[in-house]
Amino acid sequence: MWNPAFLHYSPDAGRIYHSKWSGLSFAHEVEETDDPTNDMFLVHERMRVRYTARSERFWYVLRHCDKVLFVRTGISDRGGVIDLVNKLQKQCQGKPFHLLLLSPQSGDEFVDLRNVLHYNVEFNPDRMYDNLGHWMYCTEVMRGILESLGVSSKNLFWCPPKPPKG
Repeated sequence: MWNPAFLHYSPDAGRIYHSKWSGLSFAHEVEETDDPTNDMFLVHERMRVRYTARSERFWYVLRHCDKVLFVRTGISDRGGVIDLVNKLQKQCQGKPFHLLLLSPQSGDEFVDLRNVLHYNVEFNPDRMYDNLGHWMYCTEVMRGILESLGVSSKNLFWCPPKPPKG
């Protein structure tokens, strides 16, 4: 995901795009002091550190939790969701899980998909980043969704910021 060979910066869009997975982009990885048009080294290094840490936390949670709720935002299609569910099922190694889809589209496309929950809402990270009021609105919507699924601070598995190795 953060392999520099697949990442390119678009000055017009002001974001980094992944050339292997269309639709994957990074809007907030370039900082004001960076010069990504001429030198991506600092950005790539920062991404390596950030995403390696996120990956380590992801695998730690999978090893230590009882059940998993994966969350995906953005428009999805049935085939892509089926592929993702199959990959998650393999990685969860028998642990129960659900995939929560949050996208501004009809849920008809996801009817009868085991382990898939769909909510017709939009959580646009760029808009949330730019507008605190919208961010707060989205947090309240998300809180309602999680509460409806029985998720609360009492039953969340909290991953340490720096999980122990092994």
